[in-house]
Amino acid sequence: MGLDSVVIAGGGMAGLLAAASVSPFARHVVIVEKDEIPVEPAPRRGVPQGRQVHALLGAGQDAMAELLPGIVDDFEGAGARMVDSPADLAVYGRFGWAGRVQSGTRTVMMRRPVLEHVVRERVLALPNVTLRSSAVTGISVTDDRSRVAGFTLLDGATLEGDLVVDATGRVSRSVEWLGDIGYDAPQEREMRSHIGYATVEVRLPEDVFDDDVAGVLAHPHPGNCRGAAVVPADNGIYLIAGLGMMNQDPPRDIDGFMAHLDAAPSPIVGEMARKAEFLTDIATYRVRGSRRRVWEDLTQRPDGYLLIGDAVMAFNPLYGQGMSVAACEAVALSRSLSEDSSTAGLASRVQTAMKDVIDVVFAMAVSTDGAYEGAELIGVQRPSADDMEAGALLSRVATDDPEVALAVKRYAHYFDRGALQSPSIADKLAAWKVGNREVIHDNPLVIPGIIG
Repeated sequence: MGLDSVVIAGGGMAGLLAAASVSPFARHVVIVEKDEIPVEPAPRRGVPQGRQVHALLGAGQDAMAELLPGIVDDFEGAGARMVDSPADLAVYGRFGWAGRVQSGTRTVMMRRPVLEHVVRERVLALPNVTLRSSAVTGISVTDDRSRVAGFTLLDGATLEGDLVVDATGRVSRSVEWLGDIGYDAPQEREMRSHIGYATVEVRLPEDVFDDDVAGVLAHPHPGNCRGAAVVPADNGIYLIAGLGMMNQDPPRDIDGFMAHLDAAPSPIVGEMARKAEFLTDIATYRVRGSRRRVWEDLTQRPDGYLLIGDAVMAFNPLYGQGMSVAACEAVALSRSLSEDSSTAGLASRVQTAMKDVIDVVFAMAVSTDGAYEGAELIGVQRPSADDMEAGALLSRVATDDPEVALAVKRYAHYFDRGALQSPSIADKLAAWKVGNREVIHDNPLVIPGIIG
């Protein structure tokens, strides 16, 4: 038996993509969103990070295209800048410039409000999807408390569904709601690296970049907790951002902001900022780190209740993974329904199907942020010295070798470790280590060309 109705709390990216995924399998899909939805693309109160730098990685593009065919063309039609990220974005890290290598893929560069607007228009055009303006205040359950039947709303109404989805993000109250009806909280794993952002929209002179570079990132790292980025967005707009780890937050006043950019591992972003026309105020955002709630491991859980997006795994936004993982989760929901659309056990099946991609991305956060002195790891082990040395070796080799550089980028963009595990890469890592080779492309003032 298929689904008659689905109700989703949260009209952000996770909620919209969940609606797209269930639409072919349900008669009615209702999204409940507390924010007033802007007619034109604009930041929303419920997305406090909406004015910061975002990225739609390759995995996210593929997932969104599976759910909403042609959506990438829609992004481009709305003014998105399409770049070959591994080649066109110059990234300076702890060990020098990451190798820039042609990948043949297109990465969508867009401001978050514009991207969300395009997705929302596509999803709300689906004939069985509606948007209801209200705030969710709790859940309704069956008399025996074995199943979540719907959401209660601020106006006193109850919306019931065969599948009830929490896509309310970091502020999700599901732990509290389920605890009130006698269910244990899921295990939490957390990586607290205390991240700060400050971003401004700008226009840049046409000749500010070399011909084959579209943006520059100088990532913070354990040796320097301040970073900076200048990246293309949509409709000729660029975003300049200060990035901070371990409480090294970039200020929002112009002098403090510029000083933060100058203190990044490469000063190039600061140099470009001085040539920019600032179009907005500097917007700041702060988040504690990455948090994983292991809902799928609960031995007792009510049927009919699914959690998605940041309600399951909330990310360090520095790595641009959130929207892409939400899209992958929505695809897991769609594929699970294709295999078996019966309501019994559906939420548990889908929650488990999401596990692999979430675990891979959380492991990335732990391996990177766990290297910072003073970072707090809760429910998860800090990377060992051997693991950190292996990661450092990989980063060094990726400055110079195109095969290794591309494999590293594929892991970051598609959450796929397959290429990194090839025998040829193992041989190259061993040869680099035995030969005591040094990084060549480590001048923070000079962006190297394409390798390979």
